[in-house]
Amino acid sequence: MTKYSVKIRTIVPYLQARFSDEAQKSLQIKAGIKAKVDDSDSWKNLIYKDDKGIYIPQKQIRESLVNGGKSIKKKPYGSFKEAVQSYFVITPDKIYIGKQKPDSISESYPSRKDGLRVKLLHPSFDAGLEIEFELTVTNDDIDQKTVELIFEKAGYEKGIGAWRAGGHGRYELLELKVIK
Repeated sequence: MTKYSVKIRTIVPYLQARFSDEAQKSLQIKAGIKAKVDDSDSWKNLIYKDDKGIYIPQKQIRESLVNGGKSIKKKPYGSFKEAVQSYFVITPDKIYIGKQKPDSISESYPSRKDGLRVKLLHPSFDAGLEIEFELTVTNDDIDQKTVELIFEKAGYEKGIGAWRAGGHGRYELLELKVIK
């Protein structure tokens, strides 16, 4: 088992989209009814925030790494997807980013059930946001070079947060240090 201290930095804006009950309601409007969006504070329904501040759920980074592992082939066959799912543990559950408010508000237009699009306002954080957390790899057969490659694929190709298909949430690995 190897424990790492990890630091990543976003290279493009990172958008949040916590789909609370209120946020989901805007996408579940019946067909034929025009969606109404309160532009002023609707982004607050999508932010990950508690009394300590704004955070990134560890599951976003974990899913990014799982997707990054898909594109790395493992001999004799398969990929590292299952290895990441089984052996990578990220802590803490809430990764605080040292901010109390977003850098800006961005819009996206996801599809509703009827195929029409609705405007959503996302809390957005500028490129350059540094995120620190710990990664424990419970399988000693997965070496540091492989972990670095998984981070590279995950960061540049998959990203974290909302609207990744639009290129948001991409990141680079700054530091991967073994913790003794």
